Amino acid sequence: MIQLAERFLSLRSEDLCILKAIEAGMRRREWVPLEEISAISGIPASKAEYYLRLLSGRKLVSYTKVPYEGYQIEFAAYDLLALHDLVRRGFVASLGDRLGVGKESVVYEALNDIPLVIKFHREGRTSFSRVRRVREYLRDRPKVPWIYAAGLAARTEFEVMERLYPYVAVPKPVARSRHAVVMERVPGVLLTKTDLDDPAFYLNRILAEIKKAYRLGVIHADLSEYNVIVGDDITIIDWPQAVGRDHENAEELLERDVSNILKYFKRRYKIDLNPGEILRTIKVDDGE
Repeated sequence: MIQLAERFLSLRSEDLCILKAIEAGMRRREWVPLEEISAISGIPASKAEYYLRLLSGRKLVSYTKVPYEGYQIEFAAYDLLALHDLVRRGFVASLGDRLGVGKESVVYEALNDIPLVIKFHREGRTSFSRVRRVREYLRDRPKVPWIYAAGLAARTEFEVMERLYPYVAVPKPVARSRHAVVMERVPGVLLTKTDLDDPAFYLNRILAEIKKAYRLGVIHADLSEYNVIVGDDITIIDWPQAVGRDHENAEELLERDVSNILKYFKRRYKIDLNPGEILRTIKVDDGE
């Protein structure tokens, strides 16, 4: 938290120009030569090289000599570019603590007029091959650079939440920039981190929200006890891998979502429901 906030506050206009130039160059190549950074940013090469050394020392930029001399931005720099844009556009007023770190995202609390969270997607760097296999938005994009894979993940998640909210219990989407999604902060804790007084109630609520999303044409496709928040009610989070009902594997993915939830409640609370019957109930349009 302190590191990201301090980096943000210490950004100079020249830093932003250099980082944006590298970002633009990475649309065409993995490593961006100094001459191209200078041309895009409008900063003379000698000055650009000076700023690049400083940014490299702050671990915002990486440098290589192989297969040619060039630079690329790190995820920390991409975070700063997204955060700068969100602040400039008035969606975020202050940044709070880091709430969680996963393989494919980092989440911070934030504030404007209401409590918010900012989810910085991390898809595309260390787990790019695996992400490409499971993410629908990458299937026809074999050469997408890692920063844009993360950006596509954020766009997919934001668009899905816009489609579902407020009809399905998802966080209210607020804004998106690059690989960052801003949403209202949901009170509660992860399903895995609480002991439910009335587990049957919460299980039924989760299944009801799966059905609502399905009726709107959306399947979560990665649902488990790790992306359900429990408070007075439930909220389902983490939608970048969501697929439509017309997806070739839609039935299999829906079945897996339901199975994951039922297995958790059976293991933790000894509630044993028939997956086939639950799936039939979800698929029936009962006019609710």
